[in-house]
Amino acid sequence: MRPVFSLSVRGLAALAVAGALAGCVRQPDPTITGSISDDHAVRHPIVVTQGMATLDFLPGGGAGGLTDRQVADISEFAGQWRAKGRGQIAIEIPKGGSTDVQSAHAVREIKVAIQNAGVSPRAIIQTTYAANGPTHLAPVRLSYPTLKAGVPHDCGQWPDDLGYGGPGTPSENRQYWNFGCAQQQNIAAMVEDPEDFIRPRAETPSSATRRTTVIGKYQKGEPTATTYPKDNVSTQDDN
Repeated sequence: MRPVFSLSVRGLAALAVAGALAGCVRQPDPTITGSISDDHAVRHPIVVTQGMATLDFLPGGGAGGLTDRQVADISEFAGQWRAKGRGQIAIEIPKGGSTDVQSAHAVREIKVAIQNAGVSPRAIIQTTYAANGPTHLAPVRLSYPTLKAGVPHDCGQWPDDLGYGGPGTPSENRQYWNFGCAQQQNIAAMVEDPEDFIRPRAETPSSATRRTTVIGKYQKGEPTATTYPKDNVSTQDDN
């Protein structure tokens, strides 16, 4: 019976140690920030959703119905479509407003301006929308679907009282709930192409000329670092 008793004691000791270790995992030290699962990128994730790019303008100038500035704006808009467009460009003409005649007259020149920017006629569609009454200066609207990135909720929310000592307050050594929200939103706004949040871009080809030069110097045992003439280095007079 003695061997059985010894095994039981060892088993109880092992369980006690395992329980103590498990307790340490479940109870992180609140004085150590790294022991607390707290990530602002998880609370305020950057998500990519479907959006619409639009351009509004009031036709009525020039022989074709557009001013020079409007032609330039349309060309720039069409250029952005080539880089970011996710569907066709729609020309939305108002109906029932005070600009119906001018808008209809400018449609041909609008299409020419879009096509001159490199857009195929098959990528252009024409639709109408209802103006808000006969006196409404309803603009012509160009639009196309695109991607947009941002935080899926508004920033500036304070669900916890920071002075009371509740969840997410400094007394717990945690970030407050709103922490990092504006930063995430700004990052999403600054990135040129929202698709960069989905996958990285392909690497550009390396410089074959520079690579050949560096390998040649390496084989000769020469320094491979780039050296610049002293004339190109700016100096500051301390006197």
